[in-house]
Amino acid sequence: MNTTFYCLFGFIILSLSNRSLAQESEKPFFVSPLIGDTLSLEERDYYNLLPTINGFQFAIFYLNSDSTLDVRVSYKTRSGIRDTIISKYKSLGNLKIHLFKVDIETARKVVVYSFNKNTLSGSLVTISESSALIFNEDCNGNDFSNTCFSRINNTDINKFIIEGESDIGLTTLWGTLIGLGAGSIIGGIGEIVYTGDSSSPYGGVGIYYGAIIGTIVGLVGGFIYGYVTSTPDIIIEPFSEDDIKGLSQYAIFPYGEPDELKKIK
Repeated sequence: MNTTFYCLFGFIILSLSNRSLAQESEKPFFVSPLIGDTLSLEERDYYNLLPTINGFQFAIFYLNSDSTLDVRVSYKTRSGIRDTIISKYKSLGNLKIHLFKVDIETARKVVVYSFNKNTLSGSLVTISESSALIFNEDCNGNDFSNTCFSRINNTDINKFIIEGESDIGLTTLWGTLIGLGAGSIIGGIGEIVYTGDSSSPYGGVGIYYGAIIGTIVGLVGGFIYGYVTSTPDIIIEPFSEDDIKGLSQYAIFPYGEPDELKKIK
């Protein structure tokens, strides 16, 4: 009789435990300050998550007891919106490392000068009322050891520089290539129209001059576009507590250092 009672009691406890775990995994899980528990289309593209899902609308994360994540994905088909479950998509730790790696690669670079003439360069991870945390530029996105993170007290900061963003090189290159191609085509067509000879549309003076003029126009246009869309360096000197709030918008974690970052380090 006692044996039967204990077995029944153990079965009830085990059932309640399993139900509790199931209910826990059914609650949307907050994966990061930016994403929250729901991944939007814009966030999917930014972090390159679930890239093979066509018609992606949004995804909701659920944490399992083994620290893996299930994902419920909503996607659009011809017949409407459908859902699918991806079990054990990633471990929570691997997902956080992936998110942090992308944030580091896309973050604005900063240079910090201290009063004792030391210099720190890298990505601004977070800044608080007391200190700033920098991910050193010499480290790659796969190394999250303590040596890759440098903390400097705000009272030790003399000058703070947020490096500007510029795509002049890229826009100049693309402008030159587009100008070369377009100029050659326009020059060739112009020669045919002017001479009335279509026997050799890919050769002749028109293509030659069109390529030269198009290249020059494209180069100049690409350079001007890159210059106009560039942003200059932001230089803060001397540094004061009043600058902290403004600088936080350039940090990977603008609202303070999260607990998961401490676990990564």
